[in-house]
Amino acid sequence: MQDKSRIQADLEWLINSPDFLSVVNVNGLHDQYLLNAKQFLADAAGDSSTFTFELTHRLGVYFEQLWHHLIRSNPTVNLVRLNQQVIINKQTLGEFDSIIQDLNSKRIVHCELAVKFYLQIGGGIQLSDWVGPNLRDRFDRKFHRLLNHQLALSVNDQVRQWLRQEQINIDQTALLTRGRLFYSIRNFLKQNFQHPAEVEPHHLRGFWATHDEFIEYRNQTNYDWYQLPRMYWLSELTAHDYPQVIKLGQLNQEQLSTVVAMEKDREVMRGFVVTDEWLERAQQRVLTKP
Repeated sequence: MQDKSRIQADLEWLINSPDFLSVVNVNGLHDQYLLNAKQFLADAAGDSSTFTFELTHRLGVYFEQLWHHLIRSNPTVNLVRLNQQVIINKQTLGEFDSIIQDLNSKRIVHCELAVKFYLQIGGGIQLSDWVGPNLRDRFDRKFHRLLNHQLALSVNDQVRQWLRQEQINIDQTALLTRGRLFYSIRNFLKQNFQHPAEVEPHHLRGFWATHDEFIEYRNQTNYDWYQLPRMYWLSELTAHDYPQVIKLGQLNQEQLSTVVAMEKDREVMRGFVVTDEWLERAQQRVLTKP
């Protein structure tokens, strides 16, 4: 279970972090005007004392829990539905992450959420140049599913009929994204950040390196390095978290690892150390046709 100080930090991270995807550029590809769901956090109270952590090892599910807690704490909105599956004739057509009513305007808004982490394997400009740590996730495929399925769910004819039966009239669709791009360590250190236009220019950044590259860089620094568990991928690491994380010793060369550099108990940078096998598979993943 996440402790209260970590939850508090993650709540504040969700409120204050830069967007991951540029809503302006996503709108350019979307056939309906999207709101930036960040506006619903303006009056939210990032207080962990009333947060109920539902046991999960999936970071996306935890991210949704944080969002729903913040929405419930906002007196200007009402959480109408959360994680609402649409099942018609025993077929699941999709799921609404959250449906929210703005109490001032009375609008009903479908809010789609995403927290994403991608590593740069190709040149960086194309969405297909980026893959997730587990390699099943390639940025372009996830983006097109978000655009063409998740954000378009409420305009599907069958779903619209289902919404009428549920007495829900969705007026607007909104998007909230958080995440980080991890650049090759050479590009990261040179601050050569080539990224897709769909990504917010002021997004969070990290690095990735092979074991040999990381060992070489680590030997050049005086940072304290720690391994970062998956549930600690959101907000920055602090000294309070030290009992919950492992100080970095010798890395397992057969395993992909997430690491974080600390200096005077402040996070300096974070990144992935990848295996040769992972890198070879990632390069093949980038070359695979959509």
